[in-house]
Amino acid sequence: MDLPFHDLVLPHTGAVTHTRPATGGSGFATAVFVHGEAGAFFVKAVPNRPGGRLDAARREALVNPALLGLAPRLLFQAEDEGWFVTGFEIVDGHHPGYDPGSPDLPKVAQVVDQITDLVLPETAVGWQETRWDRFTDRADLLAGDTLTYTDLHPNNILIDGDRTWVVDWEWPTLAAGHLTAGSLVGQLIASGHSPIDAESWVSAGAAWKAADPAAVDEFARAQVRMQEWIVEQLPDQEWRKAMLAAAQKWCRHREELKAGR
Repeated sequence: MDLPFHDLVLPHTGAVTHTRPATGGSGFATAVFVHGEAGAFFVKAVPNRPGGRLDAARREALVNPALLGLAPRLLFQAEDEGWFVTGFEIVDGHHPGYDPGSPDLPKVAQVVDQITDLVLPETAVGWQETRWDRFTDRADLLAGDTLTYTDLHPNNILIDGDRTWVVDWEWPTLAAGHLTAGSLVGQLIASGHSPIDAESWVSAGAAWKAADPAAVDEFARAQVRMQEWIVEQLPDQEWRKAMLAAAQKWCRHREELKAGR
């Protein structure tokens, strides 16, 4: 395939020998495997114009050094008037199974702890999470200064032996530590876990242990409202409906726990 940003990557890849479009979850305008004289790279590119995609691309590049190998390493970035381009190392592995009994679950749970234990990079100052604010009247219960990743879909995780990578760090934010764990809870319920079982996979984490139960309750409620809004906007996406059903199931569980406190 022809690369419209060929001249930007050439100093980093050397002469390009072949390319292969990437498939999967990246929200970037272009995601492609590039093989050149200098090696192989996973390249993402967005038009260099103001907006969400450019902001996300810049944020992913800025946070990468702080991830300490939890994500593929950023090897280069370049831009001109037309494009903003990032080049990452290529990692290989399988996407984890989230179904009950999956042997991948301990590694996925460990990733949650690794994310919430990351030292806050200076570049993250001002990245406060606001996406749930419109779905709650207690945004203060979701606020915090923990680096947060809330898209723990299996397609965003790769496992190879003892290594686990989280990819697509396009919108890390600062929030309460339990948001990362709570996001995984929703994914696990959608994959067939009971709410009790799903929470058990994150319950050993320091951020979850430290969370005020009322704050977890509020995140569960906000998740329902957010997923309801998403389904209204995207009524033909069945997996979105499954996420809504999972959020509703988790919220009912939290309400039952609250009643018993």
